[in-house]
Amino acid sequence: MKITAVVTHDIKDWETFKEGFKAHESVRAASGITAKAYKKADSSNTVYVIGEIPSKEVFDEFFSDPDFHKHMETIGVIQPVDVTVLEEI
Repeated sequence: MKITAVVTHDIKDWETFKEGFKAHESVRAASGITAKAYKKADSSNTVYVIGEIPSKEVFDEFFSDPDFHKHMETIGVIQPVDVTVLEEI
């Protein structure tokens, strides 16, 4: 079942994050994931990534990949992140 994930986190720098997020698009696409990043209007360091994922299993596999976590660190994601997984009703 297709799911929607909302991932919220702080970042060190918006431009670095934005470039790294765009550069990672092909990796997301290879897993069937589409996602957009938004910054909080009154805070340039708070980001929301909203993604459509083919299944919870795909999300779990993608999000647990050590390479993904290295990429997040490289683009300035500050841990921890808050993840909300939604199923359409």
